[in-house]
Amino acid sequence: MRGDVPTEIDHAGVLAVLKAEICRATGCTEVAAAALVAARAVEALGTPPERIHLSVSPNVYKNGVHVAVPGTPFRGLAAAAAIGATIGDSGYGLDILDAATPDTVEAAGLLLNTKSVTVSFSEVDDPLYLHAAAAAGADVAAAVIAGAHDRIVEVRRNDAVTFAAQPEAETGDAPRLPDLRDVPISRLIAIAERIPAESLEFLADAARLNANAAEADRAEGMPLGSALKCRADGLPSPRAAAQAWAGAASEARMAGLQVPVAAITGSGNHGIANFLGVWGYAQAIGANADRTKRALAIASLVTIAIKAHTGKLTAFCGCAIAPATGLAAAAAYLMGGDAAAQANAMQSVIGTFAGMLCDGAKGSCAFKVATVVGAAIDLAGLAVDGAYVAGGDGIVGATVDQSFANLGRLNDPGMRGTEREVLAIISGAA
Repeated sequence: MRGDVPTEIDHAGVLAVLKAEICRATGCTEVAAAALVAARAVEALGTPPERIHLSVSPNVYKNGVHVAVPGTPFRGLAAAAAIGATIGDSGYGLDILDAATPDTVEAAGLLLNTKSVTVSFSEVDDPLYLHAAAAAGADVAAAVIAGAHDRIVEVRRNDAVTFAAQPEAETGDAPRLPDLRDVPISRLIAIAERIPAESLEFLADAARLNANAAEADRAEGMPLGSALKCRADGLPSPRAAAQAWAGAASEARMAGLQVPVAAITGSGNHGIANFLGVWGYAQAIGANADRTKRALAIASLVTIAIKAHTGKLTAFCGCAIAPATGLAAAAAYLMGGDAAAQANAMQSVIGTFAGMLCDGAKGSCAFKVATVVGAAIDLAGLAVDGAYVAGGDGIVGATVDQSFANLGRLNDPGMRGTEREVLAIISGAA
């Protein structure tokens, strides 16, 4: 926590936070955002573009440069922008890649083959930033996404601003959501354990949506999903079951299968680790529906709280930190662990995985997701049995809240140099 006086929050506030941070998305959210911002620029242009330039923050570049674009044979941000430009309808939001058809793939291929789409990255204040400029003849239109993957903040046509988002603090449309950096995590978990389970059905829906992605992966015979399922069937355990669900769903997403997932804090892989880690474990141990939904709420609130400290895009692997920590707390809860055991489980994840590198979205992310899901469940069991990483070890704070704040510092300014080197390697400049 940042201050001495915690922010008050109740059941309604918790539900509002959860619903605000969960959305449906097809494909890696960075390529979906690239397609969305390009589509919005083309809408403003009003005619098929001859040239497109996408400028993004380093974090977006890192996460989007190598990942598959669902429904297409392409990879990367340039291809995503070309697909979005040919679809030309920003009304799809982050589901825009669902609208990819053979015709749009062919048109996008022409733009790519003629080198009509270019991509660059540069340092900007917001780590989540995309600017798309679409040109035809002498006309140029541009759109900007900032702050969230689907938040279009400005649209221009030639020299005229045709849309400018009002600052969130000034909208007045709805009460501002509480800043979870100012709410003790113990309070959030206590609310999650008491909240009426019927109000949490949307979390179970998110888990089921992500389970569908895992099933799609298995139907395609993808290697990681198949191997994890074989291991789970051969040596059945709740840990292996959770790993198998989460690893397969992440593999499907990273490989570009045209399947939607429930994302949390703007990340599909976070959503997969968060929802399927809990759901897979709960199903395997036979937890009842109400207890499962409350466990999903615990994991989701921890994930959101950590990302409030670190930001949505980080230099370290977000899945190894935010949803894995949330899963550890939820798994300890499902094991019957008390508040102390849940806290110790979270501390153990942070003490074990803090600093795991994020080197962009690509196939190996599925291996990371599967690994941290299994480890989080192991660490929860150890914490319930009295073995855990103690406060004060390394960057682990005396309290869980202090550990969350330390993660924010570790990311920025701590790993800025690491981020630059990763970008240099990925972009071929090293």
